[in-house]
Amino acid sequence: MLMLTGVAIVTTAEGKRLTYSYSEVDENGTIVKSNAKRSFVAVDTELKAIVEQLENKVSEHMNLKQ
Repeated sequence: MLMLTGVAIVTTAEGKRLTYSYSEVDENGTIVKSNAKRSFVAVDTELKAIVEQLENKVSEHMNLKQ
């Protein structure tokens, strides 16, 4: 089973790159692989909109008065 352990959105020359890390755990709960990484570029309209929404929410949170 693959378990997501981290997600990042990075702006690159290609566009919005989604990078994630994960661990692989077997049926006994033993970690088979740790801190593996993959990435892909958001190309479809729906995913681009989701990324934009998330970035807007983070920006709002960043600018909150504490």
